[in-house]
Amino acid sequence: MSMRISILNILMVFSSAVFGAIAPMSPKDLEKTSNLIITGKVIGVTSIIKKSKIEKSFGIHRDKIFYITINVTEILKGKSVCRDQKIDIRVWRPSLRIPPISGPQGYYPIPVKGDKIQAYCTQEGEKKYSALLPNGFSIIN
Repeated sequence: MSMRISILNILMVFSSAVFGAIAPMSPKDLEKTSNLIITGKVIGVTSIIKKSKIEKSFGIHRDKIFYITINVTEILKGKSVCRDQKIDIRVWRPSLRIPPISGPQGYYPIPVKGDKIQAYCTQEGEKKYSALLPNGFSIIN
């Protein structure tokens, strides 16, 4: 019984030190912060579950990493891609949190194959892009 109380006390201390979900960025902030803004069509989505690099508190934490493959149709900002080029944009969502804790909840929305999108990205290396967190994708109708 006393061990359960100790574990609960430890969990409360750890959970009080974590951050909540990240608020969506305004259109002005998305444009200002990104170094690449493109429109295009999603031609593929793959995912893998990996140990979280985002959540570092005590416990077992896994994230689902998505690679969104886009055929670029228009470049609104940036010079690192060309029209009709295919690029992968990395996004994530939490997959498992033990103990359950609040914190960043990843990207919303995550587009699916066939969606026409506008993406606000940062370049993280040669041919490596990530959408701005949490709302770096807009689905265009």
